[in-house]
Amino acid sequence: MSKYGEKFDKALTRTLKINRGLRIAMIVVFSFLLSVTATYGMAALILLGPGDGGPGVILLMVALVFLAILLIFIFRPGLRPYEKVINRTIDICRYTEGKEASDKLKKDLDQKLWDKDREGILNITDHYYVLCEELKAKHAATPNPAVIENEGKGEFDGWLIQQIGWALLGLLVSCITFGICFPIAYVWLVKWNYKHTLYDGKRLSFDGRASQIFGKWIIWILLTIVTIGIFALFIPKKLLNWKVSHLHLAGEMPFLGALFRGNAIVYLLVIVSTTILNVITFTLMRPFCTTWKNRYIQNRLVIDGRQMTFDGKVHQMIGRNLLWFLLTIVTLGIYLLFIPIRMKKWVAKHTHIKEGYYQIKVI
Repeated sequence: MSKYGEKFDKALTRTLKINRGLRIAMIVVFSFLLSVTATYGMAALILLGPGDGGPGVILLMVALVFLAILLIFIFRPGLRPYEKVINRTIDICRYTEGKEASDKLKKDLDQKLWDKDREGILNITDHYYVLCEELKAKHAATPNPAVIENEGKGEFDGWLIQQIGWALLGLLVSCITFGICFPIAYVWLVKWNYKHTLYDGKRLSFDGRASQIFGKWIIWILLTIVTIGIFALFIPKKLLNWKVSHLHLAGEMPFLGALFRGNAIVYLLVIVSTTILNVITFTLMRPFCTTWKNRYIQNRLVIDGRQMTFDGKVHQMIGRNLLWFLLTIVTLGIYLLFIPIRMKKWVAKHTHIKEGYYQIKVI
């Protein structure tokens, strides 16, 4: 049995039974039909106009159906456990042996899948599974001090002018494209934010791309429409989980994975309730709301297999909040612009990395 357990054994068996040639042919056919129907539908809408664009709308709906079928066919749940293990195996190889070796390993695994070499695939995945466990033990015993900045303390070193610039640029792009390019603006802001964040002296980085979230964003919107808005309740967590999955800590092992372990509904309630409390109390409850929200979120973050913990207290924020309030009055509201940066600094200072590794389920 595989070291990943019975679930991977079953997934491998299912994957080996698939006729790959037929699968590739069907993907090509579906892609062609999708492109043709989408192009013709858009042309019909443009030429006929919104009033007489019925045929074009129908064709666009057909295109979306084909897209849904394509997505189900490629990413159906039965194949995902296999793909997750293979991707993790390649990531471990890339980390330990370099990109050239990982590319070669990927081709080797593809060939073994084509040849239906079950034992060969199991031997490779088991080998890198054992290597991963050895790396975790070694890394925990001998941490790398070269990646530590700011004397091992949390910090946010971004500038206000940078935040304003990125925010305005993102807003401009989103408005010009009527929200279609919101994922691009979102990735810009997230990348800048984490580039300037340190937890216990370890700088964070973000490797997510707009192209990765764009498709998800469209699907989430469609699901929200289909479910009459119900699916929208789950979007905040899905967005946060995607963001966290692309976060990394300097000197850590990215292939160990990252996730947000919170409940989707509870997370939404925390965000909504803290926002409402802040508004109705004119920010008087900000110390409580900020501490509560960040304690809930940060304590449930796992980045590169390392669990975060938050030790900020309400009383620490009370004095700061009073000082910020006075500075806002003295500066006729100008200091309000600096408060988000001050908040980021406080959160980073009180977010810490727990010892050891959190075992994220691969499948």
